[in-house]
Amino acid sequence: MVTHPTAPHPILHRLLALLLIAGGLGGAHVQAQDLRAPVPRIEAAEEVFAEGLEAFEAGDYGLAFRRFQIVIDQYPLNRKTTAAWLMSGKALYRNGAHARAAALLETFIASYPSSRYVDEARRTRELALAAGTRRERPILNLGIALPMDGPDLARTQSMFNGIRMAVDEHNRTAGDQPLIRMIFRNTHNSRREAAAQVRALAEAGADVILGPLYSIEAEAAAEAAEQAGVVLVAPLATDESVSAGRRYVFQSNPTITMRGRLMARFAIRGLRLHRFGLIAELGDSVGERMAEGFQDEALHLGAEVPYFVLLEKTGDWYRLPETIGADSLKAVEALYLPIPDGGTALAEGVLGSLARSGTTARLLGGKTWHNLPIAARASPFQLTYTNDFFPDPANPEVQRFEERYRELTGTSPDRLAYTGYDVARYLIAHRTERPDRPFDEVLREAPAYEGLSIRIHFNGENVNQALFYHRYRDGRLQLLR
Repeated sequence: MVTHPTAPHPILHRLLALLLIAGGLGGAHVQAQDLRAPVPRIEAAEEVFAEGLEAFEAGDYGLAFRRFQIVIDQYPLNRKTTAAWLMSGKALYRNGAHARAAALLETFIASYPSSRYVDEARRTRELALAAGTRRERPILNLGIALPMDGPDLARTQSMFNGIRMAVDEHNRTAGDQPLIRMIFRNTHNSRREAAAQVRALAEAGADVILGPLYSIEAEAAAEAAEQAGVVLVAPLATDESVSAGRRYVFQSNPTITMRGRLMARFAIRGLRLHRFGLIAELGDSVGERMAEGFQDEALHLGAEVPYFVLLEKTGDWYRLPETIGADSLKAVEALYLPIPDGGTALAEGVLGSLARSGTTARLLGGKTWHNLPIAARASPFQLTYTNDFFPDPANPEVQRFEERYRELTGTSPDRLAYTGYDVARYLIAHRTERPDRPFDEVLREAPAYEGLSIRIHFNGENVNQALFYHRYRDGRLQLLR
């Protein structure tokens, strides 16, 4: 069944839910109800109606229609009867069954002429009649697998808002391209549920699945996607195990090891450096893995790595000349320092420690060096680092996105909102351009993509290999590449 791609705005969902759940009927069935009798509230019907509304909001219009019809057909007249009639018509319309939607809503209007929902029913009926006269458009299904429970609810809402904005923008300007329909499934913060919902999305005809949020769920979801043969893109997961050895699973957030590899690649090919010292902290798994990735790539490219030191404790960063030796610090062209997330104090301590050593080595690192008030102290070392997220506040497109997002939600976009928007826009662009080709091949061959906040380039692999490169120089922070 062809399914209409658009659905009400999230804020409109909430308003509609409040309107409908508030109950009350503007009219009663003229043949079946004594107009003087109060309309009863039936708890079972309320629950079924709520299930239908939840399915409608998630874009599962077929399930929503069936739930609303149960309220109408299997229960006596109740406070949700007329709301269920209206929402049945809306569900049919959203599902592309325009003629059925128009006929159902016409019956509703005739049967409940004084209902408060009649005006909305007439508007939807007119849309259905108009849509029925147009040539049906091809539809691509974007599956979304995210948690809706506990502390992740707000994160999911942010990411979904970004995804929805990308989908709406495409559908408004699609021309002759396929339209996008979203199908949402709740992973319930569970590996088991994540896998089950990915299988459900595959069975529902998802062309590509976006989610889940984090590595622990993404690993289980990835296995299910691989078995189903459907492309899944994990937007945040950084563990290599999510996509390793798989054909259909991609990670749009570079893995921790990949970040080290990319810094080494840039240092050697872009900065023309050749001899490196590596320092990380023992027990800091992120720093260790980044340094390992750097070392592997540097050696692969023919560079020298005279030493790779793991400091025993955080305090050792403040005394690098004593711990490693001033001569060792001076014996390399660059030092790769994936420091823990210690903020300004740790960064200043590292820089002060190196200044005492007298080294002139260029400093390299990861995103924990980003945008700290250390520009004056870091500039002599031309400290250069990778960063996976950078919405440039001077970019007019970023400014417009933030304005639209605030209009939508009343809040400013966070990282998840930006990521949802960028990844969804990337997937939509490539899926609609080449719907005839296996999508996993399309993604591996796709050119580099410049989003509002992230860069994506799989470059023949299944892990994103695009980052931002920043540098402290002349007392200020610069976007180097």
